[in-house]
Amino acid sequence: MTGPVLVCFDAGCRGGAGEAWRECADVLYGSRPYGAAEVPVVAGRLLRRYPGCALVALRVRGGGRVAVPRGAARRSEDAGGGGVGALLAFAAAAYGRLVQEESGGVCGAAGAGGGSRRIRRARRSASGAPADV
Repeated sequence: MTGPVLVCFDAGCRGGAGEAWRECADVLYGSRPYGAAEVPVVAGRLLRRYPGCALVALRVRGGGRVAVPRGAARRSEDAGGGGVGALLAFAAAAYGRLVQEESGGVCGAAGAGGGSRRIRRARRSASGAPADV
């Protein structure tokens, strides 16, 4: 399996990903929109709780999407609307940019701040589930 592991963290998601999946996620996302003031609080809480997660992607109430990477002073924002599917495409693109920055050694201001933005690869079983869970 290639690409990031994107896992919904809230109860509103179809299929209800379990805690083991959340612990192995590269990207955590929410199914409901959040207020602008809630975004840094929710993202910070998730990044602290799940140290293997590199990025949190959220829909913003009133339209828009935000991707908050671990240890970064900046975040990606998009004024686009749409539902969870659009958020997943946005999150995958934001994760791709983050991986590119990491592989090129370009961390910008976030790298100088001492934050951890290490991207890790999880081992997968033949079914695609995390093998080390």
